Amino acid sequence: MTSSGFDQAYKSVELAYSQGRFAEALQEGEDLLAHTRLEASDPHSLRLKLLLGHIHFYGLRQPEDAGELYREVQATAIKGSTYNDLAAEGLALCEQSKPEPSQSEQSLAPAPPDNDLEAVRVYVLAEQPAASVRDEAGERRFSPEEEAELAKGLLRVVLG
Repeated sequence: MTSSGFDQAYKSVELAYSQGRFAEALQEGEDLLAHTRLEASDPHSLRLKLLLGHIHFYGLRQPEDAGELYREVQATAIKGSTYNDLAAEGLALCEQSKPEPSQSEQSLAPAPPDNDLEAVRVYVLAEQPAASVRDEAGERRFSPEEEAELAKGLLRVVLG
């Protein structure tokens, strides 16, 4: 592809990105990168990878993918060049955007193994409270045991 052909295709990717058509811009940019024979250190390649990194980071909110592209640029660009500096800034932003583990996630440690625990025998005792009685007006009254359960927030349902 000629330099002017690359520039025209690059402008198309840039336009799609600037118009918020991020998926389209990414596809066009990746196709351009794949079908253009460029040295890794070629300024056209570096510029396109930076743009793809920006599409991932700012457009698609994919800092991991953006970071990979920024690292590629930083590894091949001349130290101190604008491309290298922009890649370093992009990497720094990617690092800042990583979610920090919350305090609760940090304090959660795996439970220790149960090797030292002894077996415990449990007996379940089920006692039924005394039945309710009805007062003179025919209204149901609760027994003291039922009132105690209700006071604890327990609900007893008797069917039939």
